[in-house]
Amino acid sequence: MRHRAAAPALTALVMSHIGIAAQVEPATGTYPQRPLRMIVPFTAGGPTDIVARTLAQRLTDALGQQVVVDNRGGANGVIAQEIAAKSAPDGYTIFVHSVAYVVNPLLYKVRYDNERDFVPVTLVEAFSLMLVVHPSLPVTSVRELITLAKAKPGQLNYSSYGQGSIAQLAAEMMKNAAGVDITHVVYKGAPQGLSAAIANEVQMSFPSVATGFPQVKTARLKGLAVTSRARTPLMPDMPTMIEAGIPGFEATSWFGTFFQSGTPKAIVGKVHSETAKILRIPEVKSNFESQAFEVIGAGPEEFREFVRNEQRKYAQLVKAAKIRVE
Repeated sequence: MRHRAAAPALTALVMSHIGIAAQVEPATGTYPQRPLRMIVPFTAGGPTDIVARTLAQRLTDALGQQVVVDNRGGANGVIAQEIAAKSAPDGYTIFVHSVAYVVNPLLYKVRYDNERDFVPVTLVEAFSLMLVVHPSLPVTSVRELITLAKAKPGQLNYSSYGQGSIAQLAAEMMKNAAGVDITHVVYKGAPQGLSAAIANEVQMSFPSVATGFPQVKTARLKGLAVTSRARTPLMPDMPTMIEAGIPGFEATSWFGTFFQSGTPKAIVGKVHSETAKILRIPEVKSNFESQAFEVIGAGPEEFREFVRNEQRKYAQLVKAAKIRVE
């Protein structure tokens, strides 16, 4: 699949990582001297696991020690993060997480603190969502959908795969920005939520571009907009939510790696440097892009500031939307 050049979908803060690898400190000693563990907070086969296993395989070659993936699912990643937080800050436990890293502390009583217990290493990549509606819905744009929703308060439903999921957050962001009353219907997982939209059990949903695109292409759903700041190369003619009339709208999921606080700066720098190199390998980059991932590779300082911005954004949204875990 060919991809035309497109502006990065995230903020200017993480638009470019060129030169970052050259600026990090060299690692001291002969690190690593034994295998590393990469904790993944979800079960095997999902997007986070796919990203983690690609990195683990390549880092094994780059570091000269095996990087073993350890899947620890449960509580939307809270269980795995608690395990990671208690690990020694010696550079031998890498933690991989998604946007849930910033959302979970807003919804759960957790026994860790992101700022206190973790050091961001690399913002690996991100993927945008898309707003889709059932073909029977008489709308062809976000503006028309908002007009219809205002005319039928509480009568239109949207699907998500859980309280605090990025699909719910995107829908609530639209709901708050547009001042519409739409009803949340929770499904067991992302596939079930998408199937519900196809079956017209709900009228709209926010699946990932990778899963929503095939349904739009075959006309089983109508795509109205993507949730990133820039259009996706996969669907260059589809507008962003910002272009569709909702200023500042951005809701993307992302994947990043973390170490424990206290991990030597040189080790953090080395692992980031090797990760950035991996992300520039044409085969790796092409494979991720074919799955509608946007490769980023931003380093520790850029990633830290990005996380803080995400934290502020979703804290405001969770409060405004009164999102709670039952």
